[in-house]
Amino acid sequence: MFNSSVVSFPDRGPWGKSNYRGNCTGHIVKGFVESYQRRKDGLVVDPSVGGGTSADVARDMGLRFFGTDLHQGFNLLVDDLKSHVGEEAHLAWWHPPYAGMLQYSGVEWGEANKWDMSRMCLPDFTEALELAVMNIHDAVERGGVYGILMGNLRKGGEYFNLSSLVERVSPGRLIDEVIKVQHNCVSDSREYRGRLIRIAHEKLLVFRKQQDALFFLATIEKRAEAMVSITWRAAVRRVLQGGKMLHLKEINAALEPYAQTRNNQHWAAKIRQVLQNEAFFERVKPGVYRLAS
Repeated sequence: MFNSSVVSFPDRGPWGKSNYRGNCTGHIVKGFVESYQRRKDGLVVDPSVGGGTSADVARDMGLRFFGTDLHQGFNLLVDDLKSHVGEEAHLAWWHPPYAGMLQYSGVEWGEANKWDMSRMCLPDFTEALELAVMNIHDAVERGGVYGILMGNLRKGGEYFNLSSLVERVSPGRLIDEVIKVQHNCVSDSREYRGRLIRIAHEKLLVFRKQQDALFFLATIEKRAEAMVSITWRAAVRRVLQGGKMLHLKEINAALEPYAQTRNNQHWAAKIRQVLQNEAFFERVKPGVYRLAS
């Protein structure tokens, strides 16, 4: 259980594959469950199990657990998590890629996959992050909790505060943030020019679900507009997740509550414009759309 907002685990523990790059210590997964689990029979879900750390922790703790991953055939950006699990989660744990810091498909497993967030440019990663968080949020029961462990990135001389981005786009209510000290990083052995402050921490951001994600899209937009302006496309993608094929009228009806919060009288035209992007959407027949495969 977490006793303070700063934690340090020099020993990563026996959980997961130690040679799976980016695999976090199981101590923080264990601490998360011990701190926020309210029902012993509550389901714990991890949509990106990676090297298996969360699954091993769940086994040792005797938890009801459902874990899956892109390399197991589940696509957090296309499939609906709650439908895939079959019931609402009591707790959800997510340790996403830190943008392109490490690549997973084609390196740790299988061939390069276009849905792999670790292979996306930063704007695409940002939209994928928003979409994934909405999906996770909607898979958790009302009053349930989800935790997202995210580190920050320095690339090309620029600093990208990815943990701040998670806070901006999450529709849940932030209830805690836990700073995790990093140990045994590959970058620790590298020499850098100039006075570089090494990134030696990650943040576990903990959110409580109060309502479904689409009710919070206006809030998300206000939080995220300083960095990106892609919420419309992410919203349409969320509506179509889970293999849905919907008529434009159904898509408009689903998004109308959100559209009414926007200062845009032409929101229906905006949705039609978004749906023309063949990289993300496929027209099945006139007026009917689904997510592109």
